[in-house]
Order: sequence, then structure tokens, then C-alpha cells
Amino acid sequence: MFSYVEDSSIQTDNKEKDPLINYDFELSSQKPDVQNNVSPNHSDSRQEVKLYRRRWWLLFVYGLTGIAKGQVYNTWPPLSGSLILAYHWSDSAIAQIPGATTITSAVVSLPLMYLVQKKGLRFGMVLAISSLTIGCLMAVICINTNHSIWTLLIGYCFNGVTSSMLLSSGSLLSVTWFPVSERTTATAVCTMSLQFGIGLGFVTGPHLMGIHVTAEDVPNKGNLTQDFIDSISTGIQRTVYFDLILVLLCLVMIIAYFPSKPPHPPSKSQLLNDTPVTDYVQGVKSLLLNKQFWILMLITGLAVSTATSWLSLASANYRPLDIGQASAGWIGFSSIMATTLGSLIISRVADHLLKKSKLIMMVSIGFGIVNITILSCIQQKYIILPFNSMIVLVYILTINASIGLGSIYPLCFELGCEIGYPVKEGLVGCLVTIAAYLFLFLYYVIYLTPAFTNDTHWMSWTTLGCSVAAFILLFTIKDHYPRIDMEESHSTDNVAD
Repeated sequence: MFSYVEDSSIQTDNKEKDPLINYDFELSSQKPDVQNNVSPNHSDSRQEVKLYRRRWWLLFVYGLTGIAKGQVYNTWPPLSGSLILAYHWSDSAIAQIPGATTITSAVVSLPLMYLVQKKGLRFGMVLAISSLTIGCLMAVICINTNHSIWTLLIGYCFNGVTSSMLLSSGSLLSVTWFPVSERTTATAVCTMSLQFGIGLGFVTGPHLMGIHVTAEDVPNKGNLTQDFIDSISTGIQRTVYFDLILVLLCLVMIIAYFPSKPPHPPSKSQLLNDTPVTDYVQGVKSLLLNKQFWILMLITGLAVSTATSWLSLASANYRPLDIGQASAGWIGFSSIMATTLGSLIISRVADHLLKKSKLIMMVSIGFGIVNITILSCIQQKYIILPFNSMIVLVYILTINASIGLGSIYPLCFELGCEIGYPVKEGLVGCLVTIAAYLFLFLYYVIYLTPAFTNDTHWMSWTTLGCSVAAFILLFTIKDHYPRIDMEESHSTDNVAD
């Protein structure tokens, strides 16, 4: 196995004065054949394989930024009842807020990833956090002026740039800084931090409101006092300012220190795969001509994206069951937290059980299908239970379904990198993200249709059908892991300081 060297024993680190932003790799090896998706044989390289402890700091900053983005993304749907009462927005209008982020992210992903591949991770992260800051400032303007939802939608278009960067570059950060035994876990932290933030949004909003809005308050808004409405408006302001403070903290941390890449790569596959920016278009063509990659993008959209959309609309979805805004928020929060933890556990298992990603994904999706089937039957009144028992069961089933369908997200990125190798991981993540966001956007478009807005029973059934389709498609994915094979083929090498 490789002998990795940590910062404490690397003499060259003590001499570094450069903030690790502008250095380049110097490889004597030939460029890989991206078009044929074949990795060349490299027999000579002047680079060493080393690890740096600073990778954990970068992962922390990346994760915290993802949490902030998720919190901002999911600020409004959990407050749908409050927004209807205070600002007279409709459920369909509120659903357009995350939809603006979704469509913008899909549009900017490819050009953004080209810039990241050309200028480095630091450039992408600074651009991402700057866009998120602008989006939060637009939200502050919205709540302090005429409450125009169009102002908020413009801000959330900027947030789409942040979403694209954070979801597309998780696998790029992991392969740039982490060894093969930590890649999937690092990718899980990067991708699921955003999900963690979404879960945080289910709780922080209703908690910062300082006032309890029930499911009965919305249809009876004409009977509410003005003091009650004013208290709701004040609570919304507190939530928006909380978002802004969290984002400004991330802005300071990223500007202070976030290098693009280490002086030495962390693994042999990263050392040998040095595809230049000029091959970016060729890499896109290679992925789009790869049938296995198309299938993986479909699986990601069908399983992960539909489950994410379904969960983000929990407040409206569970309203026919007389579950209020606060309870729905706790259901969403608990589900996201459990999914995040489940994702980390599954990723660690995948790091130890190399070449078993497909099997792990099948087991996880199957578990989700069982739970969401029962939940759909409860919502359709096929299973009738006392109210208290029903709430407990909805909690459990929603959490289990979210774990099963959402925890595979990091594996989708890592499996996509294996299928697309030697195309750069950032580009692979970019296309997987586009596919995920297109399915998210389609889900929200369906919800905006008046007939589907008023009757939300279709949400769980649609998520169930998409999950079954994803499970079936997994059977067509081939077990092929070229990056791991490369690491194993060089397992006898000893890379020293």
C-alpha cells in the first residue's frame, strides 16, 4: 500500500509561503484518452503521493458552506403557513422559490464547472459564497420592502450558482485532497452537508418564528388578530437575518483560506489522470455517449431528486393529515438528519467494501421503497389509525424512506466517477447535478399545477413509482471500477517523502 505522509512529517511544508492557490502539477506522463474512456499506462512520474492534514479543515469549510446553502434553500417551504398569513403568498408561489434555484443551477452548471476546472476550487468557492450572500441580501430587501416574491426569486437565482458549485464539486474536492480509502466519505460530507442544512431549515424557521402556526390557522386566517400577523412577520425577519449571518461567516472563512489543490496529489489515480482544460468539451462528449452514465443520471434523478422534492414539501404534503407546520418541520428535520447520518455510514461501508457500491445502492433503495409504500397507503386512507399512532408511524416511515432513497447520493457521484473515468470528477459531478436538478424542477412544475397543488396525495405515489424505476435500472449498471483497479495495480509502490 502507499505510504502516505502527513503534514507533520513533510519538510517541504515548513518552507511553503504560497497560500496554495497558484501552483501547478508537473507530470511527464502522457494525457489520457478521454474519448475512448481508456486510462493510459504511466510508468514515470516526478510527483509524490502525500496527504495533508489541512484537508480536514477544507472539508469542514466546504461542509459548513453546504449547511448554510441548505438552510437558505429550505427557509421558505417550512414556513408556508406563515407566509400565506403574513404576505398572502400562495402554496404554488412558495414552491417557485426553490424552483428558481433549481433551474438556475441546471443552466449554469456546465460553464461554471469549466471555470472551476480552469481557475481552481478556490475560485469556484469564492464565487459560490458571493452568490449566496447576494441571494440573502435580496431576501432581506424583500421582507423589508413590499414583500414582492419576485425580489426573492431573483435572489434565489443567484443561489442556484451556489447549489451548482457545491453539488458538482464534492467529488472533485475529495479526489483532489483525499486518498481512495476516504474518498466516498469525503464526498458524502460534501454532498450531504447541503441536505443537513435543508433539514436544519425545517427546524430553525419554525423555532425562530417564536409563534406557533397550526394547520387550522391557514383556512381561518380571517379570524386572526393583527398582533398575531405582526408577530409572524417579525419571526420571518429573524429567520432571514439568521441566514445572512451564517452565510457571512462562511464568506469570511473561504476568503481567509481555501486553496485549490495540494502541492502533491493524494493518490496514484489523481497523479496519473491529469486531463487538461482543453479536453473539457471532449470529456462532455465522452460522458454523453456513455450509456451507463445516462442510466446512472436517471437513477439519481428518479431516486434521490424525487425524494428530496417530496420531503421539502412535507408541510403541504401532510396538511391533509391535520399535521401542522411545526410537526411537519420536525418530521422533515428528523428525516434529513437521519439521512445525513445514514449517508455517512453507507459511505464508510463503501470505502471499506470496495467495488460494492451497486449492491449497497440496491439494498438502500429497496428499504426506502418498502417504507414509502406503507406511507402512501396511510395518506390514501387504505390504512386507518388513531391520530397519535398515525403521527408516530408517519415520523418513522418518512425517516426510513428518506434514509433509503437519500443516503445513496454520494454513491451516485462516486459510481459516476468510476463509470466516466478518466474524465475529470468535477465534470462528472456537474452532469449528475444537472440531472438531479432537472428532476427536482419537474417535480416542482407538477406541484404548481392547480389540480396537484390542491390534492397532494400524488406526491408519495410519484416518489414510490420513481424509486421502483430506479431500483430496476440499477440491474443494468455494470460493476466496473477503473479508479480502484488503478490503485490496486500500484499497491506495491512505496511513495516516501
